[in-house]
Amino acid sequence: MGVRFVSKLLISIVSLTFVAASSMAADPKPIKIGLLYSLSGMAAVYTKGTVIGHQIAAEEINAAGGLLGGRKIEYVTRDDKLKPGIAVEEFRRMVTRDQVDFVMGVISSGVALAVSEVAKEMKVLFVDTIAQTAALTEEQGHDFVVRLNTNTGVMGRTAGLAAAKGPWKSYYFIGPDYEYGHRMNADFWDYLKAKKSDVTKLGELWPKLGERDFSAHITAILNAKPEAVFSSLWGGDLIAFIKQANAYGFFDKVQFISTGGGDLDILEPLGSEMPNGILATFAYAFDYLPVKKEQNEKFIEEFKKRAGYLPKSGDIFGYVSTYVMADAIKKAGSTESAKLGNALRGSRYETLLGDVTVRPFDGQATFPYNIGFTFSDPKHPFKRLKDVTRANGEDVLPSKEQVDKSRADAKKKGG
Repeated sequence: MGVRFVSKLLISIVSLTFVAASSMAADPKPIKIGLLYSLSGMAAVYTKGTVIGHQIAAEEINAAGGLLGGRKIEYVTRDDKLKPGIAVEEFRRMVTRDQVDFVMGVISSGVALAVSEVAKEMKVLFVDTIAQTAALTEEQGHDFVVRLNTNTGVMGRTAGLAAAKGPWKSYYFIGPDYEYGHRMNADFWDYLKAKKSDVTKLGELWPKLGERDFSAHITAILNAKPEAVFSSLWGGDLIAFIKQANAYGFFDKVQFISTGGGDLDILEPLGSEMPNGILATFAYAFDYLPVKKEQNEKFIEEFKKRAGYLPKSGDIFGYVSTYVMADAIKKAGSTESAKLGNALRGSRYETLLGDVTVRPFDGQATFPYNIGFTFSDPKHPFKRLKDVTRANGEDVLPSKEQVDKSRADAKKKGG
């Protein structure tokens, strides 16, 4: 009896061990990705759709068998509340407590620069997906930050490229008084002057982020009588400015050039209040699909089914950046930050926005960017874009020599 009991016990233990091993083999460790976005307050209207874009991509990748032998993508999502201090705390918490492999986000340029510093300190990869300041990958770039998006250089230079073709010689500037606004205006002006030497700047205005009364700004610009106005206002600030400026006949008196003004998150809420003839940039439009039309239409259909509205620029970048990271993970054969960063840099990726390269020397992706003139379309309750100029990232991004110089100059200044 004793021998028979021991035999049965051993068989049971072996069977349980086999079942446990089989279960572990069938359910390998997930790839945990931190998503850090401003999910409350003024930025939430943009970032919630971006998270949906990430989720759609992850579900498609997981359904296709996952990565690295069946590992599924799993997200840990946190709200940085648009504050650098909170963002840094959440980044640390996701890495140390939640054990994420790397972190993707954010929307604020100021937040991005703060998060980048802690990523460098902790040697954990930070993948910027929305924040635009070129300083992130230029002056303050390092091995543990990459950007899978455009930046202020691409946006400002694309606007400058189109502006240089126009007849306007006197300009006024308005933009939010923080990193993004200042860097965007500098990138535009430097590029425009290089393309057209006889332009002049009559003045600049720096309203605080979240400003809603632009009457004094509008009056100051009109009194200066510029031929064109370049604006890096965005979101609710841009919407408020345009609505108030309409009452002054502003857009009949100056050529308005707006970064992001052609994105759906501006066109749709403004509707008929968006003037015709604004020269507006955009990264993505549901009705402007120069590449991978069928795949784009499939994403648009799925996103609209989940969100209840058409995808905006940040939403497509959530989707596209997840696929780029999946391809990089396959290439690296690992989710370890240093290996993943090395695999990303210098590689080319097919995306719904076009083929892009993550440049080896600064980690900046070469996404294309667009600019066109707003016009009324009876098929839609909001304005669309015509006479579109599409700028390739390779053509408007600074060279390696320029990036090296920017970093050297910043180092001399203690930046």
